[in-house]
Amino acid sequence: MATVSSFVKPCKPVKAYFAHLYEQSGILTKVDGEILFFADETGEITTVEPDMFTFLTVLGQVGLADAQKLADRRHGGYAAVACGRTMGRQ
Repeated sequence: MATVSSFVKPCKPVKAYFAHLYEQSGILTKVDGEILFFADETGEITTVEPDMFTFLTVLGQVGLADAQKLADRRHGGYAAVACGRTMGRQ
């Protein structure tokens, strides 16, 4: 068996929080430098702007699985993420 000498840099986990924006419940997180709100009912992803903060209520932290679900959805869904991976090669 051969030894692989390449090093894959570990990813920093994304933090996500349950939140309410206007009158919708959903998940709030920061991905690629943007603060995003993922609405539960509609599935719509909204970039939160500073003038929207007065209508935003942040609740408790979401688990890692839900944060990964949002990150996958942001990058095109499960199939796009799986097919677009570099498989450890750089």
